[in-house]
Amino acid sequence: MHINISRVSKITSLLWLLTLSPMTAHAKYTPDQVKAVYLYRIATFVQWENEAQMDSINICVQDNEKVNTILSKLTQDKLIRNKPLKVVSSDCDVLYISQEQNLNRIESVPTNTVTIGGMESFTENGGAIELVEHKGKIRPKVNLDNIKGYQLSSNFLRVAEVVGGQQ
Repeated sequence: MHINISRVSKITSLLWLLTLSPMTAHAKYTPDQVKAVYLYRIATFVQWENEAQMDSINICVQDNEKVNTILSKLTQDKLIRNKPLKVVSSDCDVLYISQEQNLNRIESVPTNTVTIGGMESFTENGGAIELVEHKGKIRPKVNLDNIKGYQLSSNFLRVAEVVGGQQ
């Protein structure tokens, strides 16, 4: 098996940056790469109410093949709290939507599914977390009113723009 050390190093560096501050979409990383890393990192900051019954943590990226491919490579053989992380097309614990025409999917997901969107106004349309680029930076926006069946870590909320809820 051949491991590309340079690629592993880049991914590790990108993960490190995400844990410390909002991401800047430098030319070094594409917005799709940054969003894929955010999806992975966000899953580590979620505590599901039914987590004890979960066999794995499933992330669905159904409408963005680039993010899906990057995330699949990034999460291969990864665990979150001893549960395997899987990129799948159904039974989603985390659902990423990148295209406006798919916003209607939010209405049919179980309440304990974390909905993340890659478009403006996603959180205003029922989504929990929005990842959009603004002035070269990708920063999460969280709507607390759209969170049910899980909690987000305060460490994650510190780096996000938070709306809704009892602020």
